Amino acid sequence: MSLVNADNNIESTGKKLGEIAVSCLKLGTIGFGGIAGMIATIENEMVVKRKWIDHQHFMDVLSASYIIPGPNAVEVVMHCGKERGGRLGLVVAGVCYILPAMLICLLFGYFYQKYSSLPDVQNFIFGLRPATTALVIGTVFRLANTTLKNNKVLIALCLLVFVGSLFGLNEVLLILGAGAINYFADTTRNKLPVFTGLFLSPIFLQINSRFSDSKLFFIFLKIGAVLYGSGYVLFAYMDEFLVRHNHWLSRQQLIDAIAVGQITPGPILSSATFAGYLINGTMGGVLATAGIFLPSFFISFFLHKIISSARKSQNLRLFLDGLSAASISVIAAVGVHLFTSSVQEWQGAVILAICLALTLFWKRLNTVIIILIGSIGGFLLLHI
Repeated sequence: MSLVNADNNIESTGKKLGEIAVSCLKLGTIGFGGIAGMIATIENEMVVKRKWIDHQHFMDVLSASYIIPGPNAVEVVMHCGKERGGRLGLVVAGVCYILPAMLICLLFGYFYQKYSSLPDVQNFIFGLRPATTALVIGTVFRLANTTLKNNKVLIALCLLVFVGSLFGLNEVLLILGAGAINYFADTTRNKLPVFTGLFLSPIFLQINSRFSDSKLFFIFLKIGAVLYGSGYVLFAYMDEFLVRHNHWLSRQQLIDAIAVGQITPGPILSSATFAGYLINGTMGGVLATAGIFLPSFFISFFLHKIISSARKSQNLRLFLDGLSAASISVIAAVGVHLFTSSVQEWQGAVILAICLALTLFWKRLNTVIIILIGSIGGFLLLHI
């Protein structure tokens, strides 16, 4: 009887894991529309259709995902997989959700390297830069409106981080420092000048630019472990590590990587796959993907229950508000760099103006549409 029960349990577990795999592969393939669009499809699949968790449970998990590093949608999917199939279900859910975007980005990387030098392809790529710039600027306005809320300390932190980021200070330390300052500014006002010193010291990350697979993996592992805020903060981190310090990519290649992350399903972190492929082929793409998503697996394994209660802590809220404010500034600094490079030609300025107007005044417009408008607009305007 025990053998029969064991066989039944194995069969039941296998069936659950199969369901998780099919469901998450589907979600990873149709996950367009940014975090809002991805969360909507996940909720419809996991709560409404399959009823693996109820709506309140889903909202609790979603709320918790906002205060830990990593992509929100991936962490929510992994938690749902854990509820359905245990820890193995968590792993299957995460891998299957990430896999479609990774494969698509690897394919895009192959065609990009093979055909990007052709004139017509270059014309399509030309419009991606101003379109991405418009999305970044729109994100800054939206996040600033909801995060700062006339809070003088957060506004001051935003300005400090913005200046520090423009001068090339380490974005990771700027963001963590902003969280610490906001916490101590509220609890012990007299400690604020001490922690403000974090922004006045020359914090640069000096790295030997020699390439290795292990170094590539650990760079993306570090990014995945500290990636708070919007996915556009990823641009700032990759710009620091891959363009400015190691010189493995040009800024145009990085802009194209972010654009590919926008037009493919799944989280924008799939841009890491494309960037990794440009650096070292398929192996580079796989290592970059594994590195940037691995922290989310560990966090989802051990911290979801703790985070669900910790998010109610006022002290933790202060720290996280500081992180959010700093993230906005880092995105804004990226927007400045993108803006200056996007308006060097009149065609880029026209595309930027059109895409920015659509982003600001048609807020429900899918980001994929913005990217496509930029790409097609670049092709058409360069043929005038």
